[in-house]
Amino acid sequence: MKTVKNIFVMILFFIISSCSTVSKLSGNKYAYKSKQRTLELIFVDDSACILRNTFHCPDIEEKYRVISIECNYTQKGDTIFLSNKNLNYHNGIYIEIPPQNSNKCEFLNEKNREKKFTIGASYATDYEKYGIVPNITSDTLYIIKNKIVLYKKGANRSVGFIFK
Repeated sequence: MKTVKNIFVMILFFIISSCSTVSKLSGNKYAYKSKQRTLELIFVDDSACILRNTFHCPDIEEKYRVISIECNYTQKGDTIFLSNKNLNYHNGIYIEIPPQNSNKCEFLNEKNREKKFTIGASYATDYEKYGIVPNITSDTLYIIKNKIVLYKKGANRSVGFIFK
């Protein structure tokens, strides 16, 4: 009977440890990367983090190349609650970047922001796919299989990021 109990405990431990997710955020960095941009979630300590968006486009205005938002956070299980430390940007869901004249990041140009008229499904513009920067106000992130998911839903558009 003792052997069965030990086997049961070992199997239970294995199941719990194999399904476990991120338990310690402090000092860790998670990133969402694409060809022209990196969005990083940096957990500085047990309560502070930074969301940093970096466009890899040398031909856009310097103040939009790197956008950093300092946040406070608390973790409850697999949920992370963020709040902005100092609202440098308006209270909107996204940080609005004015149209740029870029050869490397054409999704930031005026032309690529325009919706094309279609009958049926409406597809995201290149700007909506690649150029939207989430603005942290009070947000909830979810830890799923060692990845962190940020989903922002607006009236006209929604955007999500998976940080690895």
